Amino acid sequence: MRLYLATLQLGSFRNYDSATVHFSSGLNVLYGDNAQGKTNLLEAIHYLATGRSHRTSRDQDMIQEGRDELLARAEVVRKTGTIDLELRYGLKTRKQLKINGIAERKIARLVGSLAAVLFSPDDLQLLKGPPSGRRRFLDMELSQISQTYLHHLMAYNRLVAQRNTLLKESVVDEGLLAIYNEQLVETGARLVVRRAEAIRRLSPIAARYHEMLAEGREDLRLAYHSQGVGDEDEAADLESVRRRLERALARVRHEERRRQVTLVGPHRDDVGFWIAGRDARLYASQGQQRTAVLALKLAELDFMTQEIGESPLLLLDDVASELDPHRRHYLLSAVREGVQSFITCTDLEDLMVREWPESHRLFRVRAGTVVLDDRGLG
Repeated sequence: MRLYLATLQLGSFRNYDSATVHFSSGLNVLYGDNAQGKTNLLEAIHYLATGRSHRTSRDQDMIQEGRDELLARAEVVRKTGTIDLELRYGLKTRKQLKINGIAERKIARLVGSLAAVLFSPDDLQLLKGPPSGRRRFLDMELSQISQTYLHHLMAYNRLVAQRNTLLKESVVDEGLLAIYNEQLVETGARLVVRRAEAIRRLSPIAARYHEMLAEGREDLRLAYHSQGVGDEDEAADLESVRRRLERALARVRHEERRRQVTLVGPHRDDVGFWIAGRDARLYASQGQQRTAVLALKLAELDFMTQEIGESPLLLLDDVASELDPHRRHYLLSAVREGVQSFITCTDLEDLMVREWPESHRLFRVRAGTVVLDDRGLG
């Protein structure tokens, strides 16, 4: 038995008034014209895996126009048994989670139920975009495999917001600031250590995929950049990270007062990409960027599989149109047995598939309806 999404049910979600879709445990292709609801289906799956959308920070944006509550429900099959997940969000009610019919107080309880790796056209900006996107990538990955990490991340974000509010006061309460500093060092250090460890493990995996994609012409290396870590090759142990964060806070004490914002911590960290020994953010061509991001996403899939003991879902949103034939072929060849995959495209010909795998289904998506294609009965 392996992890897969058997059934997805939606109510008043984006352009879906009501829909129930039964998926293959292998490859699922969602095709149709633009703006018909293909990406909305992947968004719903991602929402059930993480408790948040990858497209908006406002849950209300996902509620169908004219309605006041959305429903996203999934039947997930895992080696430990079947799990029923249900998320509701209303304009007048907070987000509500049920697992196997039992209401959960914390959305973080989703962790361990469903995991997914998403690759969308927006991810192609991961290298040259702002550091926040790279931090979000790491946080999303680690939050799906560790409730502890998610707990620390949420606590840290609240702490930074409270500390920033305090720094904006005309007279700063030094006692309270000292407490915030202590909490920032402790919680921030735990995030830094986990992120740095993840990058150390992802880097060689991504390098292997990159070598195959680039046909051995260039090497890829990842590095975690933080005020809390020293040499990128040394292990980031908790105590050394604490000491570095404490020293960094002391150095920027007056600058923080002047700018009224927290300048030290994992919310300021970044991930570096190096291709053929050069900083990819400065020198990589568009083709090199796409190769590096694709290698990173495939590495993420392997990393999460190692962590949770099952392959997460692979969500590929319209990436065929963004990749050249070589990268497209490699990506689709990586969609292998043992990984449930969801691919969206406008035309099946875009995928250039000569022979569909035995376990597959094709779905035509049109105006918020999903119809199983007769050719997709595998």
